[in-house]
Amino acid sequence: MLLTFVLTCSLFLFTKAADAAHATSPIDPLTYQQMLGKGMDVDWCKTTAGMSLYHSDVPKSFKQAGISHVRIRVKDEATEELLSLLERQVSDCLEAGVIPIIAYQADELKNDPSDKNLHQVEVWWKTVAEHFRDESFLLSFDLIIEVTDALKNQPDRLNVIYERLVSVVRASNPERIVIISPRLRSDPAYLWDLVIPSAANGYLMAEWHFYASGPSKENQRKLWTSGTAEERALIQEKIDLALQWQKETGIPTWVGAWMPGDYNEGDTYTIEEQVAFASYMTQSLTDAGIPFAVNADQHFYDREQRKWLEDMQPVFAAIYGQQILPSQDLPEDTGYHSAVPYVYR
Repeated sequence: MLLTFVLTCSLFLFTKAADAAHATSPIDPLTYQQMLGKGMDVDWCKTTAGMSLYHSDVPKSFKQAGISHVRIRVKDEATEELLSLLERQVSDCLEAGVIPIIAYQADELKNDPSDKNLHQVEVWWKTVAEHFRDESFLLSFDLIIEVTDALKNQPDRLNVIYERLVSVVRASNPERIVIISPRLRSDPAYLWDLVIPSAANGYLMAEWHFYASGPSKENQRKLWTSGTAEERALIQEKIDLALQWQKETGIPTWVGAWMPGDYNEGDTYTIEEQVAFASYMTQSLTDAGIPFAVNADQHFYDREQRKWLEDMQPVFAAIYGQQILPSQDLPEDTGYHSAVPYVYR
């Protein structure tokens, strides 16, 4: 009993010491990738409800539930009021042991990637980057949330945008991790279109995602019914692409959003079906060594009551719980295969 207590305390102190070291020293992206683990997209600084109902206890609840990072999505101008709220949330996360990632919507730029709109996004990131220039290196910047609309068909323009945005951030944060994502809704197939910004300075990661609005029972590109071999292969194909790009470039990746059900498109999956999909997604990404954020907090957490939704607990447990099996322990009839050996062999 005493030995267990001592070991537990030692582990706690070691973890706190490691966190403190990462707070004051630049973090290698590969190390950061390993630290991210399982996260969640949050609208604490994006929607009216998210902002008004935010409480400092929330990051503590997330940490206790097994969430190791949050992607704080932001769409509004970087006013003093917004920066104050964002600073509070970043501080609360760091205090709770949750890694914060600030992600900017940049809707106007995606709709019209003109010089005028690019300048506005440059100003936004300049303001935010300068505000957090002395913050823990655990904080990272996700420059554009999901390249869509007009910008998705302009790969050359997207590279110009990243070149300029990274340069803006580097003026005040030369060694903070910045994150860029490929076009067409962060599809990993387009990672190869990205030109590494000249000011990346080695502190760069790439975000990609799939099933951000959940699987579909009809859409062949994201089909999931009963988890057939063909449906599982769709997931493995995307992971294989990301692993191959990582191997070729040495730049680690992170999945910034995936959703266990089609919550925004009819919510047609039963809890049992969501558990099956979530279990396979979690297992696949975990075996590949790719961290991820689940989309999104409001589907699992009651903001008003500040408690986890009971009916979603089976799905939540399938993602963040302890019952996920190591790949070598999976039953033979699951049809599962790890993506890693197909790239790193």
